[in-house]
Amino acid sequence: MLKSMMIHEFKMTLRNKKNILFLIALVSLILSYALIVLPSQETPDSFDVEEMKSELKNLEAVTQGMESRGGTGFGQMTGTPYASKRYALKVQSRMVNAFEDKDFDRFIQLRMKGFDYDFQSASRDWMLIANAPYPGLDANRDTNLKNLRYQGYLDANIPVTYEMIEQKTALQTVTNFLLGTSAFIVLFCAIYFSSDMLSKDRQHRTLLQGMPIGWYRLINVKSGVIFGYTLFILFGLLLLALIIISIQSGFGSLKLSVPITLPSSQPDDYFGYRFSEYDTISIAKFLLLALGMIPILVYLFIRLNAILSLIFKNSWIVLMVSSVILFSERIYYSRTLTDLFGIEISNLPQTYFDFGRVISGEKFYLVHLESITYEKGILVLLCTILVLEICLFVVSRIVSKRRFYRKAA
Repeated sequence: MLKSMMIHEFKMTLRNKKNILFLIALVSLILSYALIVLPSQETPDSFDVEEMKSELKNLEAVTQGMESRGGTGFGQMTGTPYASKRYALKVQSRMVNAFEDKDFDRFIQLRMKGFDYDFQSASRDWMLIANAPYPGLDANRDTNLKNLRYQGYLDANIPVTYEMIEQKTALQTVTNFLLGTSAFIVLFCAIYFSSDMLSKDRQHRTLLQGMPIGWYRLINVKSGVIFGYTLFILFGLLLLALIIISIQSGFGSLKLSVPITLPSSQPDDYFGYRFSEYDTISIAKFLLLALGMIPILVYLFIRLNAILSLIFKNSWIVLMVSSVILFSERIYYSRTLTDLFGIEISNLPQTYFDFGRVISGEKFYLVHLESITYEKGILVLLCTILVLEICLFVVSRIVSKRRFYRKAA
């Protein structure tokens, strides 16, 4: 009986027109991005060789002018501008040669010297630039993370490609997707698919009221089916993205580095500020950590929607309320806010909805709160699920099956 019901519920979910239209939209977005946007997209790591050659001509003209007027010495106020410009000219010209020769190992080594990297283009994320208390530290962090990532290319002992440098390979694209705010789409899928898991059956209330299964158990069956369906769809979309992007830009390597930010290991601080430290983990480890948190978050929103469905009995209201909860951190977020209504934000579940940044350590860096960790995130989310389970059990007793379906139009 239970197995038959689960199979039937899964088939109904697969045939749900709302879900089908949403899947078509997601697949269209993936194909558009992978086939149109990504190949022509310029990233902060892209290299314009023609622009660099033009800059080299200007730099050569400047240094020749300095030589002609004897301005090659040391100035008390200016230091050694001539020597620094000659050094930049040497590095950049070699960088151009290495790029044109496709010697990307040497190109990376030269690029790590920092003569063509645009800090502003690397810091376009709204969370990073919003009310930044220490913009200089943000720029320094960008440099450290970039150099660690480049060094990771060299240490991985794999052939380096330009697509790898631009972070356009399939694995890097997926990793960057999970590291950014775009990862909220993963959780929105769970919200969207589960928003009508109870309310869609109210038109068949007579049939469902007579089914020989307890109300709370029926809700659990529906939640379990939606949970499996959501993970199945997410895996299918991931596989599609990996295949399409791999054809365009290569698969990448699981050994490539993902830079992470760590709390300072030093006991002392600097006028109340503790500087962060930096390290790397492999893409393989990052994805494993993400896979450890995604199912928990998916299940959390499905159970939350079950409670909201019992209360509001309308799928669109459920969808809107859950979406507001998903993006609720945007309402109060600030780089200087560490507690909300007297509660430290590391104890709030919405802090960990942005799970990619939690894994990379960027979340703790943004608000400078070292208690925001992956381990605590798992604990807070599990405690939240426990509270939701208790609430769902109580609400399902108040809003019985007969009461839920009786008021259907």
